[in-house]
Amino acid sequence: MKRTMKKLLGVILVCMAMVMSICACGDSSKDAEKQKITVTFMNGETQLGQVTGTAGEKLSDYSKYEELDGYEFLGWYETPTLLESSKKDLATVTFDKDTTLYGSFKSTQVAEDTRLWYIVGAGASPELAASNWAGTVEDSVKESCQLKATGNGTNEFAITLNLYEGDQFQIIHDWAWDGQKGFGCFTSIDESQMANGGGLGGSDTTSNINVVMDGNYTITLTTDPENALQDTLTIARNGDATAEADKAEESGSENTYTVTDATGIVVKGSWVDDWSENKDLTRVDGTNKFTITMDLAAGIELYFMVYENGTDTGLGMNATAVTDDASKALLEEAYNIKVAEAGSYTFTVDADTMTITITK
Repeated sequence: MKRTMKKLLGVILVCMAMVMSICACGDSSKDAEKQKITVTFMNGETQLGQVTGTAGEKLSDYSKYEELDGYEFLGWYETPTLLESSKKDLATVTFDKDTTLYGSFKSTQVAEDTRLWYIVGAGASPELAASNWAGTVEDSVKESCQLKATGNGTNEFAITLNLYEGDQFQIIHDWAWDGQKGFGCFTSIDESQMANGGGLGGSDTTSNINVVMDGNYTITLTTDPENALQDTLTIARNGDATAEADKAEESGSENTYTVTDATGIVVKGSWVDDWSENKDLTRVDGTNKFTITMDLAAGIELYFMVYENGTDTGLGMNATAVTDDASKALLEEAYNIKVAEAGSYTFTVDADTMTITITK
C-alpha cells in the first residue's frame, strides 16, 4: 500500500512538473514575442535603417544611422517636424512598442539666406500694431519689424522690442506667409512669458505666439534655406519693457486690422479631417461684413481667416470672436467655433470689429 501511494505521488509530481514546464514555455514564448520591437530610423522621408531590440531595454547598433557625410547630427525625434518635446536620448530612453524616429541633420555648409525676415502681428506693441499682420504698410514699418543679421555665425537674425500681454505674432520672410515661423519653431520657451496661440491641423510650427508677460524681448532666428526643418527660434526676456516706446494703445495707435477693398474672409474647418478645404465668405455690398451659410453636422469646428489680395495675413478668428449671447448659445465650449447641433448656419463676420455673429 505504501509502495503504491509512493508511486502514485511520484506520478502526480511528474505530471505537475510537466504541466508547469509546458506553461512556462508557453508564457516564455509569448513574453519573448511581446518583448521584440523594431525601431525605424528616418531622415525626412528616407529610411536609414531599422534596429530590432527588446521592449524596456536600451537600443544598440543605432549609431551608424547618425553619420551622414556633410551633416552634423543633432538628435532623434518622434515627430517628423522635429518638435523639441519629442526629442529622445537613445543613451537612456527605452521603448515598449515599434517606433519610428526622425533624425535632425544640419548641413555643415549651409547656404546663405538672402531673404528678409520680419516680425508681424497685432497688439499693444507699436511694431506689431503697425505691421497689420503683413498687410499693406509703408517701408518704414517694414524696417521697424525687420530682424537683422547678428554676424554671429551663418544665417542668424534677431530683433529686440517691447512686447505686451495679449500681443500676438509670427516670423515671416519677405512680407509673405509661405514658410512662416510660429510657436512650434522655438527650441525652448518660458510658458509664463509666451503661450501657444493654437494651431490648425496639428501644426504648432504655424501657430501664433501669444505674449503672456510684458517685457523687453530679443527674438533670434537661425535658418537653413535648403532645409526648413532646421529653422529655429529662441526668445529671451531682457527685463521690463523699456521706456523708449510706449504701448500702441497709449500712444493713440489703432490696434485693429485695416480693412481694404482687397480684404477677404475665408473659413476652414473639421468637415475635412486635415482642415485643408477653404471656403470664401461673400462680402455684403457697401460694407466690411462678410457672410456664408453652411450645412454642418454636430460638433464641426471652424476657424475664420483674414486674407489680403488673396494672401493669408495670419490673422484669425476663433470662438473668442463670438461675443453675443444668442450666437454663443448655438456653440459648444471650445477653442475654435464648434456648433452644438446639426443644421444650417449663417456666419457673419464684421471685419471692422473682428467679431462673428451666428444664426441657425
